[in-house]
Amino acid sequence: MLPEQHDILFSFIAILFAVFGVFVFGNVVQACREREGLNSKLWGGIFAAYAIACFLMTVHMFDLVQAEQLKFFFSTYLWVVVTLLLTWGVFFKSNKIEAQSPPIIRGFFFWTTVSLLLAGYTNWLPQQRSDPPPKEAAVVGDLTMEEFAEMGRVIIFGAKQVAGQKSIGKGQCPLCHTFDPGDNMGRCPNLFGVEERSHKRVKEDRYASSPMAIGEVEPASGIVKGKPSEIPEEYKRQHGPDELTGEDYLRESLMCPTCYVVKGFGKDNDTKSPMPVIVKPPISLSRTEVNAVVAYLQSKDTPGEFASVTVPLPQDDAGNTGGAVVEAPAEDEDRPVFVTGKEDIQAMINTLGCPLCHTIPGVEGAVGELGPKLHEKINAPKRIKDANYKGKATNTKEYVRESILNPGAYVVFNEEAGESYPDGLMPTTFSEMLSVQALDKLVDFISQTEPPA
Repeated sequence: MLPEQHDILFSFIAILFAVFGVFVFGNVVQACREREGLNSKLWGGIFAAYAIACFLMTVHMFDLVQAEQLKFFFSTYLWVVVTLLLTWGVFFKSNKIEAQSPPIIRGFFFWTTVSLLLAGYTNWLPQQRSDPPPKEAAVVGDLTMEEFAEMGRVIIFGAKQVAGQKSIGKGQCPLCHTFDPGDNMGRCPNLFGVEERSHKRVKEDRYASSPMAIGEVEPASGIVKGKPSEIPEEYKRQHGPDELTGEDYLRESLMCPTCYVVKGFGKDNDTKSPMPVIVKPPISLSRTEVNAVVAYLQSKDTPGEFASVTVPLPQDDAGNTGGAVVEAPAEDEDRPVFVTGKEDIQAMINTLGCPLCHTIPGVEGAVGELGPKLHEKINAPKRIKDANYKGKATNTKEYVRESILNPGAYVVFNEEAGESYPDGLMPTTFSEMLSVQALDKLVDFISQTEPPA
């Protein structure tokens, strides 16, 4: 049982308590009707209140996750039921009908004792998450261009679409970009029509000078703007004209996002892109993967047509030092990202992709700017007291855990932009990517983050 899930046994006990409350109410009403002199309104009202309370508390139990359920059950619900049993006993004894108390009382005490012992034992056992063993990627020799573009699509969107959830692959692109006409998230440009625009961009006067001139080195990536011949050898375009092409623009935008910032989508007056350098950690796309993404972007708006694709296939790429690594067929999909907690904190955070959006003190390369800076040792207590906070956390660790498992519980206000960070930008699937140990380890680390001295 994972902490973000309901505890099945305690949920079942809560349902039984609600049913038991109704049974006790019915039993008391029946006893009052069968005997003269009993105050049926008084006793009926008391046990009706117990029945309603048990029902409402059972409903509340289903709004809680495991840790909250256990806390509420033992601190409140259990004592209400104990009080109900004592009051029921007082009813029988005060009216001198204790000898006729129904056998269910003894049976209920026995069942409750056994259930609580079993529940305590099962929750005491080490909690593990069962996931399928990792599958090795299939290495193939020759690919068609259709297969290569599909590889790029999988890098962007992932192999598996989960209903109701944003589809995100290794490249993490859908966190900020949209791909369909008219669909604008507002964080980064819509990539519909990017193939056609790529050829126009390199001819714009703004490209030649903003935010830096052609020939200048962009510090974060080390890329020389507008000079495809000076791209690092492992990513360099294999062939083509000496002048800039649409392929060069797409490749440069992946490897050096700040070399050119689309108007209205940058920081500091469009001089700095919020997009990470995807050939560096935590994404670290290889040459083949970069080419696959470019192939997809060049062909995605013309399904089935690949005449506009200019990147070479892996088997024809002289700069490719190994075979094309693609994932297994659809029926044998890649194993989802899962962090066990045995990794060091740097590896955990990189695997989860946190540096793409967050600046995290103590984590190398974690300088993302799409989301708030993680200074939670200082920020979390303030946010819990914020009038706009609607979550359930009462301390820093609870707030951090909640922000990971339920990021929509509180959307941080971006003071620089004068508006809240976009709701829904952070994935809601981290509960499926973290073991109990990993979640605790991540919460402990982030709870201690604070601005550098």
